[in-house]
Amino acid sequence: MAFDRNGFLWIATHMGLVRFDGRNFREYNMANSPALYSNRVQATIRSKSSGKIIIEPVFPSDRILTVTDDYQLIEDSLLSANARQSHLRSSPLFTYDHLFKRWAAGDTTVFDGLFIRLHLNSDILTVNERQAYARKDEHYYYLDDNTADVQPLSEISGHQLKIQFMVGDVYIFVDRQNRLYAYKAGLLQKITGSPRLMQLLGEVDVIGPYPIQAALRAFRDDNHSFLVHKGDILLLSIINGQLDAETLAANTPIRNVNGLIYDQQNKIIYVGTATSGLYILKKQEFQRLFFSSDNYIINSMYAQVELSDGNILTSSGILNRRNKINIPTPGIYDRPAFLRSSDGHIWYCSYGWLKRTDSNLHEISNITNLGDITYVGIWVTSIVEADNKDILFSTQKKLFRVRGTTATLLLDTRASLQNAEIMTIRQVSSNDLWIGTDAGLFSYNLQHNTVSRVPGLEKATIRAIYKARDGSIWIGTYGQGFYKYVNGCFLRMPMDAVGNLASVHCFLEDKHGNFWLPTNKGLFKVAKSELDSFASGKKKDVFYYYFDKQSGFATNEFNGGCSPCGIVTKDGRFSLPSLDGLVQFDPDSVTIIPPANPIFIDRLSADEKKVLSGDNFKQKQDAGPLVFTVSSPYYGNPVNLYMEYSIPQLDSNWHPVNKDGRLELTGLGHGSYTFTIRKQNGDGTYSYKTVRWTILPYWYETIWFRLLAAVVIISILPLMLWTRYLRQLARARQLEQKVAERTEALSESNRIKEKMIAIILHDLRSPLRFLHMLAVHIFENYQKVPAPELGEMLQKFQNATNDLYGFTQDFVVWTNAQKEGFVVQREKIVLREIVGEIVSLYETGADIRNNTVLNLVPAAITLTSDPHILKTLIRNLTDNANKYTLNGEIKIEAAQHDSVVSISIIDSGRSMEKALVEEILNNTYKTESDTNGFGYHIILELLAKIQGQLLIDAPGITGNRITLLFKTAA
Repeated sequence: MAFDRNGFLWIATHMGLVRFDGRNFREYNMANSPALYSNRVQATIRSKSSGKIIIEPVFPSDRILTVTDDYQLIEDSLLSANARQSHLRSSPLFTYDHLFKRWAAGDTTVFDGLFIRLHLNSDILTVNERQAYARKDEHYYYLDDNTADVQPLSEISGHQLKIQFMVGDVYIFVDRQNRLYAYKAGLLQKITGSPRLMQLLGEVDVIGPYPIQAALRAFRDDNHSFLVHKGDILLLSIINGQLDAETLAANTPIRNVNGLIYDQQNKIIYVGTATSGLYILKKQEFQRLFFSSDNYIINSMYAQVELSDGNILTSSGILNRRNKINIPTPGIYDRPAFLRSSDGHIWYCSYGWLKRTDSNLHEISNITNLGDITYVGIWVTSIVEADNKDILFSTQKKLFRVRGTTATLLLDTRASLQNAEIMTIRQVSSNDLWIGTDAGLFSYNLQHNTVSRVPGLEKATIRAIYKARDGSIWIGTYGQGFYKYVNGCFLRMPMDAVGNLASVHCFLEDKHGNFWLPTNKGLFKVAKSELDSFASGKKKDVFYYYFDKQSGFATNEFNGGCSPCGIVTKDGRFSLPSLDGLVQFDPDSVTIIPPANPIFIDRLSADEKKVLSGDNFKQKQDAGPLVFTVSSPYYGNPVNLYMEYSIPQLDSNWHPVNKDGRLELTGLGHGSYTFTIRKQNGDGTYSYKTVRWTILPYWYETIWFRLLAAVVIISILPLMLWTRYLRQLARARQLEQKVAERTEALSESNRIKEKMIAIILHDLRSPLRFLHMLAVHIFENYQKVPAPELGEMLQKFQNATNDLYGFTQDFVVWTNAQKEGFVVQREKIVLREIVGEIVSLYETGADIRNNTVLNLVPAAITLTSDPHILKTLIRNLTDNANKYTLNGEIKIEAAQHDSVVSISIIDSGRSMEKALVEEILNNTYKTESDTNGFGYHIILELLAKIQGQLLIDAPGITGNRITLLFKTAA
C-alpha cells in the first residue's frame, strides 16, 4: 500500500489495483486499464525521489507502471528498461546498476552468487534507492550503489536469521539465539533492545527456515517500522541507543497482515491483509464512563458534578474513571441539577427537598421543602451561584433564592410568566438573571425583583444560556437551533448540512476559542471566531467538525435539559452526559482531520469500464449517459467531507454530492456545460473544481442545416402560402356545408321534439279525462255509496294518479336521453315486477275500452338494463295496444333462450299496415304519419340506448305482436 501526494491510498491486490479515497474504492483492472496485462498486482510504492506511485504487476514482473496526473495507468519506460533494480516489495525501489557493473558484469558468482537474480531476492532491506542490506544464504552484506561498494557484515556472517528489519536508516538483525545487532551505513552500532522487546523476541520460537513470518512479522512505511505479533501492532523506535517497541494497537482480530501505514499526525493505522481486506484503526480519544448495570436508565446521564477527589457525582452514583467497574447507587439524587458552589458545598434535590452537603458527601442539610414529590413541577431544573454568592435555583414553576440556609420564593411562573415551564437559569449581569422556558426567554432583575420578557424567541424552548469568556451570550434551544445575542437581537447561527444542530444542549468553550456543542445526534466542534464572523456578516458559511460513535461514544444521543449539562474537570477534561454513560475527553488532544485534500472529478465511459479525460471534451447526444465520479481523499468522519455540485446550465442551485460520489447525467441538449464541485474546508472557506464539456448538436440542429432550411423555406414560401389559401377556401366551403347540415338536423330535431310533445300531451288527455270523471263521480256519490265501494273508487283514483306520475317520468327519461353526456344506469331488473306496475297503470284505461291486460311474464326472468328506459318502452307499447284494441285482450310475455331475453306485447286489435311496419323497422317512417301513442321514432331511439332490437310480426287480419330483444352476458 502507498499514499500518493494527493492523499489517495493505492492498494495492490490479486484482483487489480485499487484506489481508495476514504469512502469509495476505484478499481483498475484489465477491463478498464490497457496498461495492465494481468489483474494480479504484487506491489505499489511511492517513489521518494519523484513522488510518483510505482506499481509492479505480477506479470510481467519486469514491467513497471506508474500513475499519471489525471489518474491513468501507463508504463514507466525508464524503470521498466532497467533490469538492475530490486522488486518493489523492498520499499523503496533499489537500483544497483553501478554495483553490478563493478562486481558482477564479468562474474555473477562473486559474493557467493549474491548478484544472481538479485532483483528477486526477498531478503533485501533498502535504506534508500541506492543503499540496501541483503542476505544470501547465511551471509549478510551492505550494498552502496553510490560508491559501488559491497561490505560483508562479518559480525553476523553464519548466524541463523530470526528476524531482520529497518528502523529509519538502521538495519536490525536478530539471530535465533536472540542476539541483536544494529548497523548504520554498514557499520556496527551500540544499540541494545529494551527489556520488553527482548522478552517478546525470546517468546517467539523458530522452527524451519522462515517460521518467524507466521508468529512475528516486520513492516515499515515511509516513516515508521512495525512489528506485528498475533493481534498486536508495535511501533519500533531507537531512543538513546535503545531499540523499543511501543504498542499502537493491542488485541486486534486482524490476522495475515501484508502491509502497514501509520498516519502519526491523525493517529490512524491502515492495515492491509491477505485474506480479509483493509482495516483502518483510529485512536479512541473519547472515554465512556459508565456504571455496571443492565438497566439503561442507570447509564442515561444528566446533571453531574466533580468531587474533590476527581470522581464524578451523578444521579446514579459516583463514577471513577480509574475503575474498571463502577457500582451504581441510584435513588439518592434527582437527575436534573447539581451545583458545586465556591465554598465547596454540593447542592442537589432529593425527595422533594433542596439539600446541601459537603465535598465528601458526609454532612447533609435540608434547605427547603419543595412540596409533594408526586407533583412533577417541584423538580429542581437548575441551580446556579450568583455573583454575590447567593444560590439561585428553579423548579419547573418557581424561582428561589437561598441566602445562607434561608430560601425565599422570588417568582411563580403561573402568575408572572404565563405559566411557562422553567428549563434553565443563568446570571448574565450583576442584576439580571435570564430564565429560559418552554415559551421563550425572560429576564429577572435581582435588585428590583421585576421580570420582563426578552423579545425575539417567544416560540422557542430554551435549553442552554451561556456567557462566553468575551462576555457574549449564546442560546441553545430544543429544535430551533442556536443563537448569538447581539445588540438586543438573537441571530440564528447556520445549521449543519443535515440539521443535527437543531437541538444544542450546552456550550463548552476550550482554551483555543472553540465551542463544543452536544446534540441529540452527535457532538460538534466549531471555532467561535467563525460564528462571530457570521454574526457580523463577514462570512456566509461556518464549518462544523462532527464526531459520532466512530470516535468512541456508545451512542450519538447526548442528554440535555439539566444543570449543568457539561462540566470541565480540574484536569481540563470535558465531561458530557449521554444516553449511555458520560463522554469524557481532553479537548486539546482530540485529533482534528480537516478535509484539506483537493477535489478530483473522473469521467467514466458509457460502459463504466474506462476512465476518460475529464475536462474540455465533446460528446454526442446519443452517446449514452454522462457519468462522473467525484472524490476528495478524506479519512476522517465522512460527515466532515461535505461536497456540493452545480451545473448552472440546468439550474442555479447547489446540490449535495452522493455518498458514492457518482453523478449520472442523461438527456442533455446540445450546448456548453460547466460542472463545478465545491468542498467546505476546515476554516469555513471553499475549494472548487470545475470541468467543462460540449454536447454536440444533431445534424438538424447545426447552423448549416438551419441556414439551408431557411433558404428552402424562403424558396417555397409563396407556394406554401398559395396552397394554404386554397386549403382555407376548401375548409370554408366544408364549414358552410357542415353548418347547413347541422342547422337542418337541429330543425328536424326541434320539429320531432315539438311533435313528440304534442303526442304526449294528446296521450295525457285520456287518463286526465278519466281522472276528472272519476273525481266527479266520487264527489257526487261519496255520501251515498257504501264504504267498501267508496274505498275501491279512491284506490282506483290513487293508482291512476300514481301511474300518471310514472307516465310523465317517461317523458323526463326521454328528455334526459337527448342530452349530451347521458349515461345509461344499468341494474338487475325482475321483469315480472315492472310489467306488473305497467298493468296496474293501464287497468283503468283498459276497463273503459273493455280490454283485459295480462302479465304473463315468468317470475324467474331477469335482465340487466336501465329500468327507467325499459319501463318507458314497455309502457308505451302497451298504451298503443290498448288504444287500438276494443273488447279484446292484451298480453305481455317474456322468454329467455340462451343469451337472449325477449319481451312481447300481443294485442287482438286492428293490425298495423304492412307499409308502416316496414318504415318503422327500416327507421324511415315520418312522424306525421305516426299515430301510435308515444311514437316509434322515440321508441327506436331509446331502445338503441340500451342495446335492444325491435321486431314486429308480419301483419295479419287482426292483432299485433311486437317484440323487444336483448342480449345478456354469457
